[in-house]
Amino acid sequence: MNDLRDLLHDAVADVEPADRLRELRARTADPARAAARPWFWAAGATVLATAAAVAVVAILSNGSDAPRHHHHDMALDPPASTQLVAAYFIGDSADGPRLFREFDEVPVGDPLQAALDRIERPASDPDYSTTWTAGSFGGVTQRDDGIHVEVDDPAAVLPNDLALQQVVYTLQAAASEQLPVWFWREKQRGNAPVTAAPQVDVLNPVSISDPAEGNAYSGSMIARGRAEPSGVLWHLSDSAGRIVRQGVAASSTSGTGLRPWKVTVDLDGLEPGDFTFAVLTTDTITPGQTTFLSSTDTRTISVR
Repeated sequence: MNDLRDLLHDAVADVEPADRLRELRARTADPARAAARPWFWAAGATVLATAAAVAVVAILSNGSDAPRHHHHDMALDPPASTQLVAAYFIGDSADGPRLFREFDEVPVGDPLQAALDRIERPASDPDYSTTWTAGSFGGVTQRDDGIHVEVDDPAAVLPNDLALQQVVYTLQAAASEQLPVWFWREKQRGNAPVTAAPQVDVLNPVSISDPAEGNAYSGSMIARGRAEPSGVLWHLSDSAGRIVRQGVAASSTSGTGLRPWKVTVDLDGLEPGDFTFAVLTTDTITPGQTTFLSSTDTRTISVR
């Protein structure tokens, strides 16, 4: 079970596209759409697709329709009723609004539709938000030329808006491919697809993949995520804001873009209760430089 759990986390934490996990079910295409006129203007040349996070569909036990997080002590062998999706939400950062990612359990089904439905609801982490509400989207279909999304929200959004990037990153994660996303409204298709903007422009420089919001632990906790190639500091604080554990997370020194970090947090000796786990990026300070912007991400956990 531990090996499977680690494999799952290693896969979903990766930001590079990987082979498809399964073929998505094809849906019937509407021939009338091909001749439909654009419902929004194209934003010039579309941005070259960059790395999108990989989503792994995990078969886990859960009888509820509400989204839940993957917990370490969940059984993996009961009948399949849920799947794991990567969902992107909007949060505040030192550089303004950015995309943050969390992994949620949703009812089993089409991963594209499940991921799209997920971002119509509030994030599990209260620090994140979504601009999409229930009923914003209709169907979603994967075709040879990309992913096609029906937008039912009457409020038009322009290409390259962060809200659109939220959709693009989420659907590319569900598809495990860097596919362009076509947006439709009232059978009118945009005259150009929207591709993933560069990570540096839309993703928070540091993120937590594990723990999930609200997870409970005893003894120790393995935390991991992705960050820019700089140092990653972490600390654990109690409900009064006192730092009770802190250190530096081990980060990968190879590759480009956001790189994996990982740390084991010792929880022995802590009183049961709620704690906040935070990670922060550090920059190399050059002579004469005294200030820099530090990016952060947090999760609330419970110690049993």
